[in-house]
This record gives sequence, C-alpha cells and structure tokens, in this order.
Amino acid sequence: MWNRLRYTIWAPIYDALVTPAHFEDARRRSIQHLALQRGDRVLIVGAGTGLDLEYLPKEVLITAVDVTPAMLARLRDRAQRLGVDVETHVLDARRLPFDSDTFDAVVLHLVLAVMPNPDRGLQEAERVLKPGGRVGIFDKFLRDDEQASVARRLLNLVVKPLFSDLNRKLGPLVKQTRLEIEHDEPVAFGGLFRVVALKKPSTVDS
Repeated sequence: MWNRLRYTIWAPIYDALVTPAHFEDARRRSIQHLALQRGDRVLIVGAGTGLDLEYLPKEVLITAVDVTPAMLARLRDRAQRLGVDVETHVLDARRLPFDSDTFDAVVLHLVLAVMPNPDRGLQEAERVLKPGGRVGIFDKFLRDDEQASVARRLLNLVVKPLFSDLNRKLGPLVKQTRLEIEHDEPVAFGGLFRVVALKKPSTVDS
C-alpha cells in the first residue's frame, strides 16, 4: 500500500514538516469546535505521530488509528510523554471495524486530502459517530466553486504522489453523507487550509 510506504519514509521527519505555529492553532481550534465533554469517546483517524493529543481534554477516551505502524509507534511515545492513555490500531480509515454509533467525536486532520477514496473515509466517520456527534476537519481543499489553476494542477502532479492531493473539494464529500456543516473557516496559506466542523443529526428521518 503506497500510503503506508510513503508515510513510513516520512515518519522520522513528519513532525518538522507539519508543525508550523498556524497549523498547531488550527488543530486547537478544530478540536474546540468538537465541544468535548468528560468521558466522551474520540476517534482520531489518520492519527499520524499524535500531534493532536496535547489539544484533547485529558478526561476523554481516545482511540487513534493510522495505516502506518511507524507513525503509531511515534504516537505511543508521544502519549507516554504526555501521560495520555490512547488505544491504537493499524487500520484503513475506509474500513473501520468499530460498531456504528460508537464515538462522540471523530478527528480528521490532514487525512482526507491524503487517503484514496476520501468519500468512503468520511462515510465511515459518519457511520461510527453517534447521533449528535461531531467531526473535526483540518485540511487543504479547493473551494467548491473554484477551479484549480494550471500551475496548481502541474504542482499537484508532483505533490500528490509524495504527500497530498492539492485539488480535492470538501463539499462533494459531505453531500454523500448526512453530516451537516456547522463551521467552516480558512486558517492558512490564503484559505488553502480550512477548519471545518460537521455534525451528525441527532435523529434519523423515517
């Protein structure tokens, strides 16, 4: 699997690549929009090296999944340094083994622009989320009404195989779910990166 291979290569330097100050602020703001309460169950999808851990309340129950064992090894080291208990699993985000309506919140930071078939990843996040629960997203997206420039399309030919797709749109992914957008704001690089909060309806229409 290409994602596992490339992020095994990136794992030793990943933190240095994705920890500018505005990224850390974006993680913090995304998690704040989850409105977490004591005892809530939180799933971090594409958890990487655990950069979200320090922004989560210590009284929540954290499950972290990633397709790359090398990333989760670093996450466990970080969790130990922070004194945080985390249940970890090497999993494909498009095929989660958890029961439906299990988690109070799902964190999707810098993962939807990376995974193949992000529509399936977001649908799985919706499935395992409890009614009334929230999804916190921090990632790079084109605006739904925006077309990628020629320069951006050319750059994406290089960047996509190595790191991430620059030309994905969030709106079409959300429309394939019942999730509702509660919050959407640009946070970095002229709006390339956004913080978005989605909510699963508390009731299902009959």
